[in-house]
Amino acid sequence: MLIQVTEFAPHGSPIAVAIVDTAYTVKGAAEPVLKKVAEYFPALPVMLVSIEANGFRAYAPFQTGELLALLQLEQLHFQEIDISLPAPGKDDPLPF
Repeated sequence: MLIQVTEFAPHGSPIAVAIVDTAYTVKGAAEPVLKKVAEYFPALPVMLVSIEANGFRAYAPFQTGELLALLQLEQLHFQEIDISLPAPGKDDPLPF
């Protein structure tokens, strides 16, 4: 599954923002996607966002309301990742 992801740093604290279909902004469906995106951004909290006709819809294990108000998607630079593939470095051997 290809999704668009970027780092967003509201108030100086970065988070990963992933653009997903509306179906993935509901708790049960969001959990596997959150886990896969977190593998690409292991040090960051992840927020899933869908673009709706009347604005945005989001899911995250933290409050999203204030962050959505700050989010200006047209000013962010997204990269495309395929979350059906292992994250780079995930299967690398440990250094010890």
